[in-house]
Amino acid sequence: MSTGKQALIFGATGISGWSLMNQCLSYPSATSFSRITGLCNKPTKKEDLTLPDDARLNIVSGIDLTAPLETVIRELGKVDAISSVDIVFFCAYIQTPDHASLRTVNTALLHTAVSAITALAPNLSTIILQTGGKGYGLEFPDKVPITPPLHEELPRIPEPYASKIFYYTQYDLLADLSKRDGCRWTFSEIRPDGIVGFAPGTNAMNMAQGIAFYLSLYREVHGRGAAVPFPGRKKGYLGKHSDTFQDVLSKAEIYVAVNQDKYGNGSVFNAADGKTVTWEMVWPRICDWFGLVGVPPKAEGGSQTIEEFVNSHIAQWKNLVKRNGLQDGMLEKQGWGHTHFMLVDFDFNREYSLEKLKSVGFDGWVDTVEGYQIAFERFVEARLIPSPGSSA
Repeated sequence: MSTGKQALIFGATGISGWSLMNQCLSYPSATSFSRITGLCNKPTKKEDLTLPDDARLNIVSGIDLTAPLETVIRELGKVDAISSVDIVFFCAYIQTPDHASLRTVNTALLHTAVSAITALAPNLSTIILQTGGKGYGLEFPDKVPITPPLHEELPRIPEPYASKIFYYTQYDLLADLSKRDGCRWTFSEIRPDGIVGFAPGTNAMNMAQGIAFYLSLYREVHGRGAAVPFPGRKKGYLGKHSDTFQDVLSKAEIYVAVNQDKYGNGSVFNAADGKTVTWEMVWPRICDWFGLVGVPPKAEGGSQTIEEFVNSHIAQWKNLVKRNGLQDGMLEKQGWGHTHFMLVDFDFNREYSLEKLKSVGFDGWVDTVEGYQIAFERFVEARLIPSPGSSA
């Protein structure tokens, strides 16, 4: 009889949830989890996720966290072994057009998810909340002070900007619920920087996928060995940051979850690859994977944006898709705004301190470019981009 943990992942088909499903199969050991259940709203087939064929892994679609709580409890109650869940990873997210609705909608998602699972799983012990750099004010670099290295004990950013951060209301919600009489679970918050990784299909906040599409198309248009200027500005090219490969993030979240008894309720940990990087360090090596030569940015205002380049070469992309048997229509669904934001607008120093995560014994670090390369290989496997060895 298996004695492994049972994990429930909200938002399982996103860039974070997908990696959590994958890593729970083998980390911290192959027997740590006896069952991993991934929840999502959109119809999803297990065989379409390019995950290992493992009987412990269960994908359940049709769980709509915007529905009334009674409906969510009823639907969640149909999930196999739901009453045995003891660890919850919350990665669900809905994009909305303004800060007020982001806060309302995403805090409500969390409230519904926690209310439903606590009604169904009496042995729930741990909830892991994934947030991000918005908690440090990275969305408002010209309005609030950004003083790296950014560490977990920094105070919340001042008003009126604090009210725009839904991570704060999510954290406060869990803090309140976990302190109520009869509550037997504790929670931790994990804060990645920009996440690098793979997600099945499209993902609005996947900069690695945008880069992969762009460089695959750039090679198609200009040929192998072409020089590719960094599509941002010199300041951003030299700025320090801490990328977070999806597997490092998921391992950190799992590590904290299975060792929750060692940390206080409401503990917070940054998560990133391990070393501070710049695009100057990363861009040439990323381009090299595609058979291209990454070079510094052109003079200010001298380059097309990634989206402009893509839109002007759609015909070449369609030829590339047909010739290599790729999934059709995926480039057209890419969230170019986020890719532009991460490569162009995020042009200031924002490196993370990782001393707290290191101090508790986590050792799942990775070279940042290796993280990108693994993501690119996953895109190839999913037929989103051609192999770098294919003809251009």
